[in-house]
Amino acid sequence: MTGRTAFRGTLVTSLWTLLSRVLGFVRDCIMAVTVGVSPESGAFNYAWIVPNLFRDLLGEGAASAAIQPALARERLSRGPEAEARLFARFHGFLAACLVGVLVLSEAGMALALWRWGDDLSAAWRETLVLSLIILPYLVPICLTALYAAPQNLAGMYHLPALAPVLLNVVWIGVLAALTLLPDHPSYRSMALLCLGLLAGGVVQWGLQLPGLRRLGMPLRPELRPGDGTVLRTFRDFLPALLGVAVFQINLAVDQILVRTMVDPSANTYAYHGNRLLQLPLAVLGIAAVTGTAPLFARLSAEGRYGELTQALRRTVEMTLLLTFLSAAGLYVLAVPVIRVLFEHGRFGAENTVILAATVRAYLWGLPAATVAGLLTRVRQSRGDFRGPALAACVIVPLNLVLDVLLLPVLGVPGAAYATSAALTVQALLLAVGLRGLEIGAPLAWSRMPRLLAPAALCGAAAYGASRGLGAAAATPWGLGACIAAGAAAGAVATAWLLPEDFRELVRALRRRR
Repeated sequence: MTGRTAFRGTLVTSLWTLLSRVLGFVRDCIMAVTVGVSPESGAFNYAWIVPNLFRDLLGEGAASAAIQPALARERLSRGPEAEARLFARFHGFLAACLVGVLVLSEAGMALALWRWGDDLSAAWRETLVLSLIILPYLVPICLTALYAAPQNLAGMYHLPALAPVLLNVVWIGVLAALTLLPDHPSYRSMALLCLGLLAGGVVQWGLQLPGLRRLGMPLRPELRPGDGTVLRTFRDFLPALLGVAVFQINLAVDQILVRTMVDPSANTYAYHGNRLLQLPLAVLGIAAVTGTAPLFARLSAEGRYGELTQALRRTVEMTLLLTFLSAAGLYVLAVPVIRVLFEHGRFGAENTVILAATVRAYLWGLPAATVAGLLTRVRQSRGDFRGPALAACVIVPLNLVLDVLLLPVLGVPGAAYATSAALTVQALLLAVGLRGLEIGAPLAWSRMPRLLAPAALCGAAAYGASRGLGAAAATPWGLGACIAAGAAAGAVATAWLLPEDFRELVRALRRRR
């Protein structure tokens, strides 16, 4: 695992993630057109919160944050056989815990439905039913994330990055079939969608098996609950889960409170706002974390802390540059983007206004979210699982309090502002105390004006193009012209102000071709 391998992994993950997000937008467009902002969509989005939370947490950090440093240390000190043995035993321990959580959760929801089902409104009763159906998805998706950890550590990124693409393909296929039902949208069609997603989870899990075979990793889990190394790794896993959970937990809290404090269908805005935010976050922030986390683990295991600081600083600066650019473009073009993607069928102009305000509010926290992810992973690579977990214990209640204060005043966008503020505080907390871990400053603040300037010019160019096109900016070709204008201005500004960074990006893209 080298810096070049990490950068290649970032690009591979970015490209597959970009395809996944494009398919995700197609999926969301079909959902918006056929289901709209309705009780059925609200019930499904609510039921999807927990399995989607596990998917995001495990797929975007917790499993690899705990297991990758442990695997790297085991291979370095005891050899490949000890590494494979640790993986098999951690696999068995995690699978047993997942099955236990699933059984208890399913039993609790079934009991609640049997005991209080008649007293619940139809919307909440159907939400519980959909939750019962979709919750088992967490088992295959968590194992999929676990299987990705040793593959990424070995520089194999394709199969793990392909898994979300397959889920979106399955989702789109099921939605297309459901539109043929005479009663769609209905709670029955949403139940069928949940069953389809369960099948998609199994497909994602099966896709990772060839990669494990290629590495020589055992496919069969081994349950040894008394193994000290496994127990230590799992003890790291729990705070690692909390440390990377902040963003996704806050989004889940947003959906719950929006549905409770605004109306039963309003959480659909929070869901779609999150989906639009996920494109730049996943393609840039999460891809950077996935690509560089194995490098962080290797450098920490080998005690090369100076190189670790350099890798962190370059990744933070490059990621911030691209995040600022994408955030500026999406902020300026939020309305035409939503009109092109969603404003059809059951999704009207009044829905666009609320969703655009929500997306813009979430974008204020996008740079902090990407930096917080990198700082969390570099801390965890040094064995500091407590710091990110303690930061999460501060941030989640802060987001909750801000939600309660802002939702009655601002409506749905208030939840997005609360999350953005909480993420900014999290990034600041994680930046404190790095020197005690022998890690230098993650960012030279003198570089910040140069990182921000291309984004300002990108946003100005996109805004000017949208004003010049008028109503045509909300058409596919007009939106493409606005994006091209912003991208060209951002590229020219980056080449002028940050020539070394620009050349590095161009070289990397040429290598991928």
